[in-house]
Amino acid sequence: MHKIPYLICLFLFCLVAGMPATGRAGAARISVVMPYIPMMAESPARGTFIRMYQEVAARTGQKIIIDILPPRRAVQSFVAGEYDALGAFPSLSELPVSLASVPYYLRENLIFYKPGQFGQNAITSPDGLAGLRVGLSAYHYPPAIINRQDVDFERVPSDHSLLSMIANNRLDAAIIERSSGLHIRDQLGLAGVIDTLDIPLTTENVFSLFQANREGIENRAIFNRAVYDMLCDGTLAGIFGRSDVLPDISLLERDLPHESWRNDCLPSLPGSTR
Repeated sequence: MHKIPYLICLFLFCLVAGMPATGRAGAARISVVMPYIPMMAESPARGTFIRMYQEVAARTGQKIIIDILPPRRAVQSFVAGEYDALGAFPSLSELPVSLASVPYYLRENLIFYKPGQFGQNAITSPDGLAGLRVGLSAYHYPPAIINRQDVDFERVPSDHSLLSMIANNRLDAAIIERSSGLHIRDQLGLAGVIDTLDIPLTTENVFSLFQANREGIENRAIFNRAVYDMLCDGTLAGIFGRSDVLPDISLLERDLPHESWRNDCLPSLPGSTR
């Protein structure tokens, strides 16, 4: 008499267990840890990368919970399994065990320096860093930078500290991501004091990292599709306010099924900076 209800319960259990995580009640909540990045990720509600994640959440229906931590701690917390995703990580640094998403931003590491400190001799190329005191912040830098033996590198807590130290002649130069570095320079009122070498020292993609498990596979696939659509319809260019920081479309499409590629992909918005 009790066998039929038992079989029904067993069937429902198997059905729920076999559903993808995105289809189960409560499973759409994703925790993301983002390293603090000036202008890009300043709080869970403020920053260019934050706006991008808010758009991803709106398109996918996922509830994305974002925490902001210091860069090193953010990576450590993700590696320890405390979060489902690490919101921003540069492609040229050594990856922790994880699943990398498609890229969504092109990071250019520029040299910031104080021209008056060198008399008439401004830094005109990356080779000009040889023998100088050059500041790095807590972020990950690629081997092409940190492995240079001809530069006296100094680690400091933040990009703000780097620019202040240059202004006070405590550093000869610093290496900072273009957008956030220029943003801080303006905030500190140092636009007329500190210059940049417009030739990027390195250029690398920025992507998200997901946990290397079943949920991570599903979350990565959903994120990749959303970012691809945002790139194709111009939303990503609108969020960043320029098109020269957008990733190459081919890098996104190689991680997507061919049948999901779009024929109407127009990443740049009219009038966007190039």
